[in-house]
Amino acid sequence: MKSMRQIELVKLLEKNHVINTAEMAKRFNVSIETIRRDLDHFEQQGILKKIYGGAELRYNDEAVFTSPLEQRINSQHSEKTSMARKAAQLIPDGCTVALDSGSTILELSKLLKEKHNMIIIASDIHSASELIATDNNNKVYIIGGQLTKDGTSSASFVKEFLASINHIDYFVLSCDGASPDDGLSNDDEYINELKRKYLKKADKSIALIDHTKFLRRGFYRLCDISELSVVITDSETHPVTVERLRHTGTKVEIVK
Repeated sequence: MKSMRQIELVKLLEKNHVINTAEMAKRFNVSIETIRRDLDHFEQQGILKKIYGGAELRYNDEAVFTSPLEQRINSQHSEKTSMARKAAQLIPDGCTVALDSGSTILELSKLLKEKHNMIIIASDIHSASELIATDNNNKVYIIGGQLTKDGTSSASFVKEFLASINHIDYFVLSCDGASPDDGLSNDDEYINELKRKYLKKADKSIALIDHTKFLRRGFYRLCDISELSVVITDSETHPVTVERLRHTGTKVEIVK
């Protein structure tokens, strides 16, 4: 998975100080372009410097890696908190909610744990840990499967799990990329498929999409905007994009 690959990639860089793009592509069984995108991502954070055929560690005397989850938590944190607060307002006590994984969802978990008589299905150990830290008669489940390095379940047994439950009131999700025309998309095939299953099971879906997500596209298509019940985004999203989102017929909420 993407997060695991990026963790190992930087660990190799810290160990060897220099990595070769072609060798990394072969090692992780992905395309050279995928590795180049990883390197672009870490170069923007100041972790490495791209060189011909690969990359070198920018600071050789110290470990510079923070986990992908930590990076996401620190990125657009105030916007994510505001979006989570709006989503929490839309979710009543006593309902069943399935949560995607990710930093914005983690912020939402901190708010949902204050609600009562909920059934909440978490996709990662971070959100699950937040949700159980309360005594509000909530039931918390975490989907089964091997855990990734950043604590997200691979959802190996999600098909059996979903077949055993009656329904889900709300599915709250995020994405890697979004477009009014092309819909939501993700970089990881298995996570994308998990989200598809939740969308089919849930009565309503709430997508939390900060403005940066409208600047890129994931490789795997998830759904059209019109298939979502609500899109919550921040005020930095371009007004033209917001208008096109609303033109799909889906409710759009803007937070500051």
